[in-house]
Amino acid sequence: MKILSKREKRRGVEYRLCWIWDPGAPNDGFAFPCDENGVVDVESLAEPALKNHQACLSGQVDGRPIQGPKLEEDSWSWWEPAVGECEVCQREVQLVSGTNTCECGADYNTFGQRLAPREQWGHETGEHWSDCV
Repeated sequence: MKILSKREKRRGVEYRLCWIWDPGAPNDGFAFPCDENGVVDVESLAEPALKNHQACLSGQVDGRPIQGPKLEEDSWSWWEPAVGECEVCQREVQLVSGTNTCECGADYNTFGQRLAPREQWGHETGEHWSDCV
């Protein structure tokens, strides 16, 4: 199998600008999506969120003082699987798990090596091929 793209680790990041009423209850307040500099795209906010954002900027929401802003970041990562070209039909096959099956029925392992036909799987051990998938 020809590998078209290698397995790659990806990272996602989101930022939010937060205000809270009580430091002892950090989930009691407001959070607005923003960029890495804390700039909120007010054009993207719905009308109620825009009003809350303006109130937070004033330092009071519903007559109660609010603390902030604080910039928070959430990040996460994931693996994009390798993609190979099937030796039989030249379709793309994502190499996600131990057995990766092309639409044409050809099976490949995680490294893109073609596997024996399923009827041969488990022959030595007495297993059925469905036990191996």
